[in-house]
Amino acid sequence: MFAGSPGNTSSFLQTTGTGTDPAAPGATPATPATPATPATPGAPGAGATPATPATPATPATPAAGAPGATPPAVAVPATVPITPATPSAAAFLAAAYQDGLTEIRLAQLAQTRGESSGVKEYANAMIEHHTVVNAQIQQLAQQKGVTLPSDITAEQAAEVTRLSALTGLQFDRDYMWENVLTHRLDLAEAMRQARNSDDLNARYFAAISAPLLKTHLGFGEGLLQRLDPAAFVAFTYQSSLAEIEWAELALERATDEDVRRFAQSMIDEHTEANDRITAFNETKDLPLPTEINPEQQAISEELARFSGADFDRAYMDVNVIAHAKATLAARTQMSGDGRDVDVRGLARSLEPDLAGHFVRSSELARNITPSFLYSAAQSNLAEIRLGYLGGLRSTNAGVSAYGQRLASEHTPVQVQLEQLAQSMDMVLPIELSPEQQLAYSALVRAQGQTFDAGFAAYSERLHDEAIERFTEESQRPTNQQTQAFAQAQLPVLTAHRDEARALLSGLGGQVQSGLQQLQALRDTL
Repeated sequence: MFAGSPGNTSSFLQTTGTGTDPAAPGATPATPATPATPATPGAPGAGATPATPATPATPATPAAGAPGATPPAVAVPATVPITPATPSAAAFLAAAYQDGLTEIRLAQLAQTRGESSGVKEYANAMIEHHTVVNAQIQQLAQQKGVTLPSDITAEQAAEVTRLSALTGLQFDRDYMWENVLTHRLDLAEAMRQARNSDDLNARYFAAISAPLLKTHLGFGEGLLQRLDPAAFVAFTYQSSLAEIEWAELALERATDEDVRRFAQSMIDEHTEANDRITAFNETKDLPLPTEINPEQQAISEELARFSGADFDRAYMDVNVIAHAKATLAARTQMSGDGRDVDVRGLARSLEPDLAGHFVRSSELARNITPSFLYSAAQSNLAEIRLGYLGGLRSTNAGVSAYGQRLASEHTPVQVQLEQLAQSMDMVLPIELSPEQQLAYSALVRAQGQTFDAGFAAYSERLHDEAIERFTEESQRPTNQQTQAFAQAQLPVLTAHRDEARALLSGLGGQVQSGLQQLQALRDTL
């Protein structure tokens, strides 16, 4: 999706924000595009007060063939020493655990009350993934001396009760609204913990779990917009609000003149787009957001950390993702999936500009070279996150062992990168690049030989790119610290790349078929 132009309309990868959405359940618009009028779902967050302990829900047995039949691991790297939990880390783990319990319980409802096959597929994935993630939280909490709540909060329990009374399309819409709002909040909190936590174990847990939450959120947002055209209108309007805020920041911090010109055009063109949506809404009377959502706010906070070329690249990457998502959402409404004729017309009027923004942002991003530490840290985080994915998901012993080794051996490298950045008064990214997130999301959905071939091939590609980057730095005498670091890491990177190639060779005839299936999966994102 991010390599050229937006693909078709399926959306397992959508990276948008979190927060109070006026179009969410609880609003009362009066048009065919209007969702039903349920109460606003609970908003989980760190430090939530647990309800009186009760018997927790027992996760259902995962359905065969659902996306991510073996969920990804989200364990804290074994090479990071386990320390007693700080109060903020304990609150974060408790809230994440309760949110997982809630996701499992609601997904069980969706298996019997949902109408859409997409909703049931999503529910299966939520049960499978959150069961594994909660097991990892339990393990980490036990090691850190944290007592986890035994049940969900009273507010979350009320939401389960409310959804239990619904069926069919009304259930599907309300269930997906709850999931989008919850995952937006959880992703924003994970990003903040990954960036700022005073507890190293919680920080790494959050950093490793964030791409999975992005994948859940993307799938949920895309599915909700197909079920409820009002969500498309609200999300598109809110995305423009975020684009304007990010562009205003870019006018303050960007150093590349092309990036600054792009930012000004985003202010102008997204202001005009929202004026168009407002005019459209005069007859629809749909609830429109008045502010950006929590994930978008977390992205603003992330961007504000950077300067120079690192800011320019981070800003353009954010635009690549946001405009790819917005273009795909518009095309979904324009297709047979669009349930409201007027919203289809609005989407048709917005799509050319959104697609143009995607192409322009992609071209600009490719032409910006961030600092060595920025790109090295982003690549290293991708290798850790994908390593955990391979370690748990692969049924091939060699691929699984390789994945575990990647996660284990790249984790201390991340610690070194953080120390280097601190000594040089620099900051490191916590977000994957658009391509890295796309690969992660495609692999989350892949199984069997498709997963093995895709995982090994992408690991080889990641390491090829890293070797090129580290070789250049090792030969550049401008900074002795980064030069020495690059020289020391090259043998490890080369060994990992060679092992990925050997795995691909060992997979033999499975490779071509697996890669073709993975590419087909990537094309649907």
